[in-house]
Amino acid sequence: MRLMLICCEGKTEKLYFDILAQRVLRLPGFFNIEIIGERGQHRALIGRTVEERRRLAEEYDVDEASVESWAVCDDDGMRCSYAELLSYAEAYDVGLAFSRPQFESYLLQHFEQSKAVKKGELFAALSRHRRRVDGKDYNEKTKADLEWLEAVLVDKPKLVQMAVVNADQRSLQSTSPFLTVQRLTERLLNLQRW
Repeated sequence: MRLMLICCEGKTEKLYFDILAQRVLRLPGFFNIEIIGERGQHRALIGRTVEERRRLAEEYDVDEASVESWAVCDDDGMRCSYAELLSYAEAYDVGLAFSRPQFESYLLQHFEQSKAVKKGELFAALSRHRRRVDGKDYNEKTKADLEWLEAVLVDKPKLVQMAVVNADQRSLQSTSPFLTVQRLTERLLNLQRW
């Protein structure tokens, strides 16, 4: 059995990766992926990831090094640079799936290659796409409801690959807003091929 741990900063990120792992990618049964949400931000999130990895290794009686671990967070209120956070994660052997300025920047890449960075722009664009599915807006109150996105991704799983391509393009074209969260999505896509 292969073990993967994904610790997410918030509820939306957890829901998204739950959807991918459970409903869209349908990973082989010998992969056990534990996805945990609302575990803190930045360095604290990486620390919690290390703690959860230790717990998971004990639970399955395996070496900690055999538990692939990821921390999913964004730029919200960050007190260190991205380079410092990445270095910190690497020192603890934790993959960093980061989005700047926020996770919605990555969600939008499933539908369009967008450089939008302001919350209002991101939410308006996601609302346009969501309204086509269930007639509702995407906003602070509804962002943790990803049933609409799940329906779209289950129907059109290729949108996950499109998000990776769009996120890569966006990262290349801009020096300020960027994404690395697609690295985790790519990793899950690769596991699907086993």
